[in-house]
Amino acid sequence: MRITILFLILCSLPCFGRETVAAGQDGRFNDQPSLVRAADGSIYVAWNGFRAGADELMVARYEFSDGEWRHLATWRAAGGKGTYILDPKAVAAGNGIYLLYAAERNRQWDIHALPCGPEGPGQAVALTADAAADVKPDGAWHNGTLWVAWESNRGGSRQVLLSGVRNGKLLPVESVSAAGKSNYAPSVAVRPNGAVAVAWHSFRESNYDIFLRQRSAPGTWGQELRLTRAATIDRHALLHAQKDDLWLFYENAQMKGYRTGATPQRRVMAARVTPRGLEAPKGYRESCPLWTRAENATPAFDDVGRLWVAYLVPRLPRAGWEVRLTGYNGESWHAPLTPSSMKGMDRRPGLLLAGKTALLAYQVDEFPETWMDNKPEATSEARSRIMLAALDISQAAPAVAARLETLVEPGEPFDAGELRLARGEDSDAPAIDYRGKKLKLFYGDLHTHSDISVCIRCADQSVDENYQVRRDINRLDFACMTDHDYNFVPYLWNYTAKMARANEDPGRMMTFLAMEWTSSFEKYDEKNPYGYYGHRNLIFADPYFPRWWNANLGMTPTEVWKELREMKANFIHIPHQLADEGNVPTDWSYVDPKAQPVAEIFQLRGSYEYHGAPRPATRAIPKPGWYLQDVWARGTVIGVIASPDHGGGSGKAAVYAEDLTREAILDAIRARRTFGTTAARIFLDVRVNGLLMGETAPEAAGKPVQVKIKVRCPQDIDRIEVCRNNRFVYVNQPEKREADLTFLDNDPIAGYSYYYVRVTQKDGEMAWSSPVWLGVK
Repeated sequence: MRITILFLILCSLPCFGRETVAAGQDGRFNDQPSLVRAADGSIYVAWNGFRAGADELMVARYEFSDGEWRHLATWRAAGGKGTYILDPKAVAAGNGIYLLYAAERNRQWDIHALPCGPEGPGQAVALTADAAADVKPDGAWHNGTLWVAWESNRGGSRQVLLSGVRNGKLLPVESVSAAGKSNYAPSVAVRPNGAVAVAWHSFRESNYDIFLRQRSAPGTWGQELRLTRAATIDRHALLHAQKDDLWLFYENAQMKGYRTGATPQRRVMAARVTPRGLEAPKGYRESCPLWTRAENATPAFDDVGRLWVAYLVPRLPRAGWEVRLTGYNGESWHAPLTPSSMKGMDRRPGLLLAGKTALLAYQVDEFPETWMDNKPEATSEARSRIMLAALDISQAAPAVAARLETLVEPGEPFDAGELRLARGEDSDAPAIDYRGKKLKLFYGDLHTHSDISVCIRCADQSVDENYQVRRDINRLDFACMTDHDYNFVPYLWNYTAKMARANEDPGRMMTFLAMEWTSSFEKYDEKNPYGYYGHRNLIFADPYFPRWWNANLGMTPTEVWKELREMKANFIHIPHQLADEGNVPTDWSYVDPKAQPVAEIFQLRGSYEYHGAPRPATRAIPKPGWYLQDVWARGTVIGVIASPDHGGGSGKAAVYAEDLTREAILDAIRARRTFGTTAARIFLDVRVNGLLMGETAPEAAGKPVQVKIKVRCPQDIDRIEVCRNNRFVYVNQPEKREADLTFLDNDPIAGYSYYYVRVTQKDGEMAWSSPVWLGVK
């Protein structure tokens, strides 16, 4: 107790360290720092420096002595036009380092290892040359061998591979993880005896857990070990070899209900790996600062065996993240120190120990901390820098023998794991035959926000985490991130595009480059009592598309479409929050069947089918005029999808397309061969007089209209309804999970008419078809 009190007295927040800006950042947007020390004492910091539309791998060399950073050199190590870089990682290798990174050239992602020493960078070695996406490298050096593990989508699923470099020669590529599973983000450590340990997170049994596999020095692989079993999400493993011990650090994250796009609670877990399982510092959850709200940890041990951890904490709910440092002397935790008053993105900090000083590298930026300051210049003029800091840790309590106990894993429930089964996420979708073609049913998400968007930044997941969840928990066929236009800078637009391409799994999950055109003008008149234009998601077929559009610059939807067409863009623009008064509702005077072929009938906020519809939107305008039924009644031809927005699993876009390609999906959406569901993986096939949902016919009904409906649901069906011109004219209650039925409308409307189908399960999950229109010239 005495030591704990001493910690709190000496080390209460704030305690800003001595900061300096890493050299070589002028004119660049700087991100993803990595910090390492070579055997000769040189300190290297590497990062991605984006400039003039191109990624540049930067590395700077320093000395630290007498409490000061001394800059020795800075080099541009790789990159330039036509090369895209992700995940730079510096690895100590004798008196120099290796820079590991994923680079995309000629539309192919490969892993590279570039040596660097006091004289500067050498020649990069390509560890991979496969058409698959090879990304997220991590490495460790031992007795002249650089071991490198990475994530790859070879074979149709995400897997972990291992290779390396010895005496300038590549080692064979070895498969580490189990085949046919989703495995992500490996971490590598080498024990003193030469055994190589690799840890990663994997999706199995409706959840993510940490797995470990070890390779003996002679080259024999042991069995794959499952290290964690918490019901919630365990991910982002980081291994650290400390003498003969192997330590594991990882993130435990929680979701609420089926809001799979957000993990509002995250904590860092620290444990020693033993033959008996994981052992954590005694009293971890009661006393460790990492247990409350922490993420992206980096560990280091000092010369006397104390554990130090640099990590991030959020400025809730949306302002960004701050760097913290805590330590464990063997029986109690140091009160958190902070090296900086500045905040940044959710990027792992670097940490080294130099005697009684902790050295850190971290990213900071000047992005707005709230959506209230969403003027274009507030983001466009914001800088991102890599900072170096030194924190005095000389007052830390003496090290004692570590008191460890069996790790008690977090015990919170994981509703999403059970709900995904109830929603039918693992079921397969049947194809249909239509006019001599086989159309496959694909489920997707065309409206999701990551932590790039300011609105719920510190709860929404990263771009990469979102893609993992869409691939696994929701098991979608296509997805994209639609972050707000006013939160983009050129670097983040480029980053979003890179992450879409790196997360594409051909034939399994297709990704799109996308954004939300967020028209939220605080400007009103008699025609627009709730504001101007509304929110629309802009989806591109080209994952390299060079620019985005900011609605705050004042363009109308028509002007945006005109510019897109002048650029020969293959795109669609999808309105959402159609009748919200909390945001700007859709201005339906702007319609275009090609540019704007569908609208979101449902998202997390609720349904926009009509005023008073089941599962109504929570902030909807309390009168008709903006809802989809109102739009159809005015003669507008527009189909329906659903997507979640910030809701993760709450909304699916279902599309009948010939193939799972970007072009085929967008073509099918433009043809309105679409329907939307709340969350359940409902199958729906609707044909009106032989026309598939979404189609139009110039002839009015004139005779009985035949509506054929096939439905398959993951839960029992409560009712199937046919709506004609905003009036429900048929109801069927099959009391089972499948239905194949025909409704004959013997009293059709002579002129313009439209039919759509609504399905409701007994648990309240719903689906809506796009209409079929008759009498449309």
